[in-house]
Amino acid sequence: MRICAIIKYPPIQGGVSAQSYWMCRALAEAGHEVHVVTNADEVEEDYRLMLTQEDRTWLEPSFGTGRVQLHGTERMSPIFLHVPQTNPYVGKLAGVATEVVRRHRCELIFSYYYEPYGVAAHMASSWTGVPYLVRNAGSDLGRLMNRHGLGTTYREIIRRANGVCVGNPLLFLGMGVPPSNLYRGPPPDIIRQQFRPDVEPLDLNGYLNEIARDQPHLLNNRRPIDPSVPVIGIYGKVGVNKGTYDLVKALGQLRKEGLRFNFVSLTRGKRVVPLLKAVEEQGLSEVTWVLPFVAHWNVARFIRACRAVCFLERDFPITFHAPTVPREVLGCGTCLVLSGEVASKQPFHDRLISGQNMLLVPDPQVTEDLAAAVRKALEDPEGAQRMGQRGHELLETIRPRDLAAEYTRLFEDVLARHRGQPGQMSAAERGLPENREEGLRRTVPGLLETLGERAEATLQAYLKAHPNEPAHLFEDASAFCRWIETGGGGTQGDATLAEVARYTGLLVWMGHFTSEDEAQPAFDRPDVWEATRGGASPETLRALAPLRSRWVRVERFHALPPGLLAGAASPGGEATVVFHKRTNLYGHHFRVNPFTSELLEQCDGQQTVGELLERYRSRGERSAGKVEPAVLQALDRFHREGLIVFVKRATPPAGA
Repeated sequence: MRICAIIKYPPIQGGVSAQSYWMCRALAEAGHEVHVVTNADEVEEDYRLMLTQEDRTWLEPSFGTGRVQLHGTERMSPIFLHVPQTNPYVGKLAGVATEVVRRHRCELIFSYYYEPYGVAAHMASSWTGVPYLVRNAGSDLGRLMNRHGLGTTYREIIRRANGVCVGNPLLFLGMGVPPSNLYRGPPPDIIRQQFRPDVEPLDLNGYLNEIARDQPHLLNNRRPIDPSVPVIGIYGKVGVNKGTYDLVKALGQLRKEGLRFNFVSLTRGKRVVPLLKAVEEQGLSEVTWVLPFVAHWNVARFIRACRAVCFLERDFPITFHAPTVPREVLGCGTCLVLSGEVASKQPFHDRLISGQNMLLVPDPQVTEDLAAAVRKALEDPEGAQRMGQRGHELLETIRPRDLAAEYTRLFEDVLARHRGQPGQMSAAERGLPENREEGLRRTVPGLLETLGERAEATLQAYLKAHPNEPAHLFEDASAFCRWIETGGGGTQGDATLAEVARYTGLLVWMGHFTSEDEAQPAFDRPDVWEATRGGASPETLRALAPLRSRWVRVERFHALPPGLLAGAASPGGEATVVFHKRTNLYGHHFRVNPFTSELLEQCDGQQTVGELLERYRSRGERSAGKVEPAVLQALDRFHREGLIVFVKRATPPAGA
């Protein structure tokens, strides 16, 4: 098979680049011809891997008939001058991909990450007639898709794709992707042949010397790393939500206790400056080395050079983010120090046992707990080694994925359907409901649970009363909720059940796009404040007008059962609830008080922040010193959650 892959690729750092690289390599090993179209050589220094001449031989592997061939974009230069200035990645990638498809007679286009690769794939496909697939990562679906204009772009490219690789098929059904075009996974995994305990450890001092010779400006510490002292390592992007500063604080405490260790971080870019400041504040400068990212195929060697590797992501804004770092560390047989948040996302989370096959830190912000975990690895080298070995043994019990076989089967199914032949993968294999009944069970589970013993009979009564299947399962689910709310199936007079049906109907509404949503986007004006955050004065914010999303509904309930809203401990009864549909359909809902509900209602794009503050002050319900903080805190939360944007007040129409 001849495949054009428009993707991130080394020297780009990060999980998507790594997964893309190993996928292409696996496909080439299986005999396929993979043509990689990428802008990787244009990546910013902040996210660039440090590749040696030897590393570059890995970029285009060849295995007999199977091979990977690179096709890069032209680097940005004055020749691309246009106003306003941008680097035209989409145009360059789409054009190169089109040329590659035609020249090499590629049968299929695959793209990973919506921006700019998925958009370019859509364009190249429309020009060549070759089918294309798209796959999302975390930040494109979790963050970029919620920005003004981009949501519509990404929704259109996935609706027109011949195949969409997803983790949650119902989410994409809600976006309007035809069921036949949806495929599950393949989920991210590691290459077991690369991540294993017998990998030769990275010579850290050799790497340090190489950087000192070729890129000395990247070094924070020129001292040799003492090989007799254990290394605590981290790699990848750093930041507050990555738990980086939690670790620095814990290491500072351990050093004050007199423990000896080296702290080595593989990272790069602007975030290094605040990291080094935190390191200095904790008295760790002499024992800390911040080194550039190594190539994907050398990550295992770094892991093997460490006594323990920490991955402490917490409060991560993209809730479905599922990095492979824990599996990489386990695969190498090195002691893993892991946050509770990331541990809970692992498919084998119930088999992770702290002190046996890893070290668990439920909340890295609790310095004492994090310090205790790292201390254990430092003070008990044999114990750390045993935990690493048992972590490796745990991973070995999990069947490895055959990336090449899984992608080949998926690609062949897409090609067969493109030729007008029936697909070979069942709905169940693609993670989709096989019939209406299963579809309802998956879209309204809370309502069926409330029905209890009546659920099965009520469900069958509904299907009998509505024999014609709606266009999609969300219409079916909405109709089922309305039917229950109005007393269908003998549920008349049950006020609580009617409330649960209305509540569930709003959850269904949050999970799909209606024709009304398509005609009226969440916001028709871009956010002004986000671009100036941190650099604008408070007066600038007071002159802006908060504008509420059209996809927000505030509903009053009188008889919700306990536990339905916000977990088992939540009380029942009366509640005012905000339902917020997002462009990426990862909506959310939460209980609000009268003050919050009223303030959200007033975010109409006509009243400025300053005018809202003055209005609340004049009412005299709170002291002047408490009004402003309360209003600004609520508006900040609305903005962070995407409920509002801050815009310039619209000029009223003439005669208004």
